[in-house]
Amino acid sequence: MSQLPPDDQNLTKAQAIKALWKKGVLRWKLDSNQIEMRDLIHGSPQRIVVIGASRQLGKSFAMCVIAVETCLKKPNTVVKYIAPKVKDVRKIIAPLIREICADAPSELVPKYRSNDHIFRFSNGSEIQLAGTDNGHAESIRGTKSHLCIVDEAGFCDGLKYIVNSILLPTTTTTSGKIVMISTPPKSLDHDFVDFMGKAQIAKSFLKKTIYDNPRLRTEDIDGLAAAVGGKDSADFRREYLVQMITDASDAVVPEFTKELQSKIILEYERPPFFDTYVSMDIGFRDQTAVIFGYYDFRRNKLVIEDELIFGGQSMVTDTLAKEIKRKEEALWGTPGGGVKPIFMRVADDNNPILLNDLASKHNIHFLKAMKDDAAASLNNMRLLIKNEKVIIHPRCVGLIHELENTIWNKNRSSYSRVGGSHGDVLDALRYLCRSINVNHNPYPEGYDIDFGDQDVFVAQKAKPTTIDRQFQEMFTLKPRRIGRRY
Repeated sequence: MSQLPPDDQNLTKAQAIKALWKKGVLRWKLDSNQIEMRDLIHGSPQRIVVIGASRQLGKSFAMCVIAVETCLKKPNTVVKYIAPKVKDVRKIIAPLIREICADAPSELVPKYRSNDHIFRFSNGSEIQLAGTDNGHAESIRGTKSHLCIVDEAGFCDGLKYIVNSILLPTTTTTSGKIVMISTPPKSLDHDFVDFMGKAQIAKSFLKKTIYDNPRLRTEDIDGLAAAVGGKDSADFRREYLVQMITDASDAVVPEFTKELQSKIILEYERPPFFDTYVSMDIGFRDQTAVIFGYYDFRRNKLVIEDELIFGGQSMVTDTLAKEIKRKEEALWGTPGGGVKPIFMRVADDNNPILLNDLASKHNIHFLKAMKDDAAASLNNMRLLIKNEKVIIHPRCVGLIHELENTIWNKNRSSYSRVGGSHGDVLDALRYLCRSINVNHNPYPEGYDIDFGDQDVFVAQKAKPTTIDRQFQEMFTLKPRRIGRRY
């Protein structure tokens, strides 16, 4: 009850609960795990927030608490609450809201109109419930909303249409937010996967596994795991660890396992000298992806430090150029205000006009990426990843997402479009892996590595020129051989 002001600290528990209800403060009903969800929703500057949540986490309860709290805070507030099916609204969501309001003062308890699935509060606020099956979501089209919640979004029909065409327009004048929360869907083609990936890039994504639930004991989790085939089973990993499960036979980069990720996704200490690289995959319908990295000559590793990802048609040349320069300055800026020279930039050449504009107008030059024999190029990248020759900074969420989730189409002739992604960042890495000049030594002459891998300069004796050598030999006294004459 620490949320009460100092004057209210001596209230009884019942009085404190009543006071909190009247203030519209229901945070005390949530556990620490659910409070993180609430804080992300209220604190994120992004319009769309996505939460990947385990089963048995109390996610629907948390969303209902947030919905009720939102309605209490301000009169005439509208919350739209979407579930996969109308029966979920009747059997799960409506009963949860009643349970949450069980200890509320009678005047604050909302009235439920079962015919149109609306909870209406005395201050004019309301929670509108709808399922996505059989077009029922159309019932909440049109009116304004301050918060939209899509529960079990990974199992909602037509999710992209519902979000973009039904919900987003209702938040235009209110600056309302849309929250999607769900366990991962079985199919990677579901729209929720696309929203997850974009939210990760926008830093508006939160992942909560079964181990984040403070109400469960270790033996409880062990029992849940045993019921679905063990902790290594696909069901446990998807439903309780919130992992996107890709069949190894369909994965474009099957080597990118969780075990390998733990070894190569890390913050890597830069060497004293290195060659910088930028690689770009240009998209029209798909995304344009740019990755930034360097080659550690000493350890023979390619280190990917950052990325830029632009939506297909929304990307313009001036914006692209500005962001590339900004990223290069942020990564490789020098103390004097300049930027370390870029050793090489490579890009696919499917948009020569864009590349020409970058070069002529912005002095950003890209070489043509080698795209012949795509299979060999892909295999080269896979081997480098498998052998831990590629290091990826954790902030490269788009690249990590694609390496983990990109799959082949049915004919294995191209990548499948998984949640709107088409392997664009992955291809940028593929081009870069093939372009690294492993023979170029960035270390200056006289630089050596010794004394327990410490970097030191080794003094080199200047080699005398031919004339120097002649003068040296001319004026050098040679020792005489002393011996007995017979």
